[in-house]
Amino acid sequence: MKLEKYLEMIDNYPSLFAEGNSLLKIVNDRSIILNWQQERRKELLDKQYPQDWADIGVILDDPYNLILRDLVLFPDGEMRGYARAIMQASLRGGKGVVVLPEYQGKILLLHQYRHPTRQWHYQIPLGYGEPNIPPDENARREVEEETGGQILELVNLGEFYCNPGYESASVALFYAKLAAIGTPEINEGIESFVWLTVKELEDWIANEKITDGFTIAAYTKAKLKGLI
Repeated sequence: MKLEKYLEMIDNYPSLFAEGNSLLKIVNDRSIILNWQQERRKELLDKQYPQDWADIGVILDDPYNLILRDLVLFPDGEMRGYARAIMQASLRGGKGVVVLPEYQGKILLLHQYRHPTRQWHYQIPLGYGEPNIPPDENARREVEEETGGQILELVNLGEFYCNPGYESASVALFYAKLAAIGTPEINEGIESFVWLTVKELEDWIANEKITDGFTIAAYTKAKLKGLI
């Protein structure tokens, strides 16, 4: 089932499997994949490792994420499994968004608890995005949902790949001037707001009080474009 769905994706989403001038070639021949899996399972069994490490195909399929394990041919001639994550929304015209909000001369940060790290973080609003909705509309929705804020002016800062060694999709970065602000959305894990001057924001980044890559990327783009 994992492999069958994967082979269907190759036909339905060819851009995800494009070769171009790639040094890492995706093997999509069913017989080669099956033979490799058989040999790999023998190796894993000998080492007492889980045999599903040899699975090629759709490893996880949930409402928000797809995780694929491709069979990749490397320049040295070796074939190995290589996993990557794909945002479901990106398959249907959606894009994740990140928004650097400014209100009355200060930058808004969220003090937010994040499940993947099991830690508190200081960061700006962001979200997966919704299918078939333009990024600017998704950005406005995220700000309203997480902060109750209303955007007065929205500037597209361009695309950003947070982890191209694992994640396939980019997000859209935005700078926003807010016309109003509401209250933190606790169901998003947001405890409170923090308001910083640009200088304070830079100090927090330098001192590692802010470690979120999306926040640092949006700040950098906005700074270089002369918006803050």
